[in-house]
Amino acid sequence: MVSNWASVTLGDLVEIKYGKDHKKLDDGVIPCMGSGGIMRYVDRSLYDQESILIPRKGSLNNIYYVDEPFWTVDTLFWTKINSEAVDPKFLFYQLKLVDFVSMNVGSAVPSLTVPVLNDLSIKLPPLAEQKAIAYILGTLDDKIEINRQINETLEAMAQAVFKSWFVDFDPVIDKALRAGKAIPEPLKERAELRQAQLDSGKAKTNSEINDLFPSEFEFTEELGWIPRGWNVGQFSNLAKLNPESWSKKNIPNEILYVDLGNTNNGKIDSVTPYSSVDAPSRAKRVLAVDDTIIGTVRPGNRSFAYIHNDGLTGSTGFAVMRPLETRNRSYIYFGLTQDKVIDYFSSIASGSAYPAINSSVVADLECVIPPATLLESFDTKAYAFINKVGMNNNYNETLTKLRDTLLPKLMSGELRIKDAETLVKEVL
Repeated sequence: MVSNWASVTLGDLVEIKYGKDHKKLDDGVIPCMGSGGIMRYVDRSLYDQESILIPRKGSLNNIYYVDEPFWTVDTLFWTKINSEAVDPKFLFYQLKLVDFVSMNVGSAVPSLTVPVLNDLSIKLPPLAEQKAIAYILGTLDDKIEINRQINETLEAMAQAVFKSWFVDFDPVIDKALRAGKAIPEPLKERAELRQAQLDSGKAKTNSEINDLFPSEFEFTEELGWIPRGWNVGQFSNLAKLNPESWSKKNIPNEILYVDLGNTNNGKIDSVTPYSSVDAPSRAKRVLAVDDTIIGTVRPGNRSFAYIHNDGLTGSTGFAVMRPLETRNRSYIYFGLTQDKVIDYFSSIASGSAYPAINSSVVADLECVIPPATLLESFDTKAYAFINKVGMNNNYNETLTKLRDTLLPKLMSGELRIKDAETLVKEVL
């Protein structure tokens, strides 16, 4: 019963420590954390045990649990936890319910202090119960993380195919090498690498796929050497830019809003429900299944995603690219989200406070236009990855909602551990 839970302060359970400057550290594999997350990877750690990291300045509700060596800068506290008194993971979940913003003692910059944190009241059940609660919530978080890592792998695999086919032109090089045809000088280094990969067995050819490619290159003024018979065009030849937008007259009474800040590296972290009256003025882009959205404000933040569900409304800070043909959808997404493309958008963004590009820059980006049969073949292969990513994202939403529902109920004692375990088993 909650009435039997011990009442303690955070200072009874942890020793709060200050982060340190990282500038003189060499690069390495240890995460260097700030209040906004991982800043870089360094060669030394401040601590190598379980710890909870709490912002000293900045985004005060961004707390982190770590169980590996880490370094923190001076905007982020770290903690030595008395694991004989409290389960570190349980304490992390309990602190997730705390509104640290309401404890702000700063003026211009939101801030927390050690005395303020030390006085924070904590309710503790027996240690065995703490561990059971942490295990339930941790099981959901672990599954969410596994799905996230799977999605990263799937996207990387599809992006590798895109690069091989449409950037490096490996199938064309393979056919040219077999036929003994000349390789253009700028492509000879890639051809030598490709030959070495084929000879060593690290790369294999697919005759069915290779039949869709020519065996020669031709020079173009716009893009240099490209496969013979292919065209040079723009992504606007494959997709329509910003095809639909809401106006004050036709916006629905209720919308699900996708903001730039909630979109990162191919994933929409959350959508926000709004009434048409309360919706932000920038909530105008009508999104549909198979759209690709690219953030045009601070494009280096990688605010891009593939739209898997209808019924969403996006910010005007997105360029929305809707495929003219279904076969174009995978090519558009992976073409516009290449690292070098995002880096290019970032390099030409203008403006001091909010560096941005015009949506037309995205649509007008030059690209090779392969034959329709090859676009169809790529979509067949790549969309299997995209679809799986969408399914995992939807599953993670279900897991996240369950975790967020269970968290306050378990921490308040409202829900019994056995009942929570049953709910978790139903979704796993």
